[in-house]
Amino acid sequence: MQKQDLLSFSVSSLCRGMDVLVLRDMLEAVSYRIVSKQKGSVVLSAGSRYNELHILLEGTVQAVMDHENGKSVLIESIEAPDPIAPAILFAPRQVLPVTVLAESDCRILVLPLETVLDLCQKNRRFLINFLTEIGGKLSLFAEKFKLLEFSSLRRRIAVFLSDRLEQGTYTLPFPKEKLAEYLSVARPSLSRELSEMVSEGILKIEGRTITVLNQEKFKTLLME
Repeated sequence: MQKQDLLSFSVSSLCRGMDVLVLRDMLEAVSYRIVSKQKGSVVLSAGSRYNELHILLEGTVQAVMDHENGKSVLIESIEAPDPIAPAILFAPRQVLPVTVLAESDCRILVLPLETVLDLCQKNRRFLINFLTEIGGKLSLFAEKFKLLEFSSLRRRIAVFLSDRLEQGTYTLPFPKEKLAEYLSVARPSLSRELSEMVSEGILKIEGRTITVLNQEKFKTLLME
């Protein structure tokens, strides 16, 4: 494995707390391959069997779900050096529910299932990281689908913030594009709703920091 690819893999969530030299020695004893994908190409197709773990070393991909009406819904954006759909690797049917598209030119580390099992058996830290990654993804999607119960975007915003506010303030750890994706809406729709909540004096937004100015109105949104 090239030095840059090894360094990219070593800073992924799956290798957190692992020594890069130990990781290099582990990879020398297992099977893997690295593939490149051009921007706009299909990385993985919905309905295909997913029995190899794909980990982005460079670039960004989008996981989209196609509907019968012809529209595609963005489920998740994944950036290097994150893994793609790690939980599906151990699902009973190993069938990918989304199509993964390259949003930019990408380099991807592909680990067969047997290789993942070998790495988990040989290194406890890798095993813990892998289980933590799966647990985090499941928790994320559980909350995401919970928010979809609310038809009102304004209420989704309020519920999202209510779980994270500290003394009435929350600083987004990611761009607003990610928040729009998390709330399953288009970025313009989110920007418009946030602007209206600011103009009504409910929120104050400075950069990524959101502050609730009117607690009474905010609580009313949660109780609707």
